[in-house]
Amino acid sequence: MKEVLFLILLVLVSKAYTFLPKTYDARFISLYSTGPEIVDFSTIRFLGRDHRANGTLEIMEDMDDTFSVSAESFIDSSGGGDYKTLPFSIPLQPFCKSMNSYWSYFDATLKYGENTDLPVDTRPCPMPKGVYYVKDVLIKTDGWPTIMPRGFLKGVANLFKNGEYVGHLEVVCHITDLA
Repeated sequence: MKEVLFLILLVLVSKAYTFLPKTYDARFISLYSTGPEIVDFSTIRFLGRDHRANGTLEIMEDMDDTFSVSAESFIDSSGGGDYKTLPFSIPLQPFCKSMNSYWSYFDATLKYGENTDLPVDTRPCPMPKGVYYVKDVLIKTDGWPTIMPRGFLKGVANLFKNGEYVGHLEVVCHITDLA
């Protein structure tokens, strides 16, 4: 019984930390992808001083549960290219499940009808194939952990179709203290 109460308390305290004000800011640095025959990110660019993401992404096939996703994150505090693994990861799981489980981290950043026409508001399964725009997208860290290491954060998502690797997306952003 004590273990259950401790777990409940731990979950509540963890959730309470998400309501604390963030002491950091994040901005895009780079994007690299492979597997353009499934999802093509090649036209997305980062523009201006604040590195706003602009361009299109093309999904070549309906993204259903024949696709699965895993992800890892890394930090390079010094900027010298020496990335260390972070404990934030997504185990291999069906595409639709991962969208429903982890999309909340991106809700504040991508808004349907404001800066994208990708139907992220409804999280359809399958995600329909098509060409979608992103316009003036800045990273908003709402829903991110309250405490984040500073430096260059790299997120790597791997895409599989029927268990076979078909490509990945690598996004690097810079985490800095608020000015």
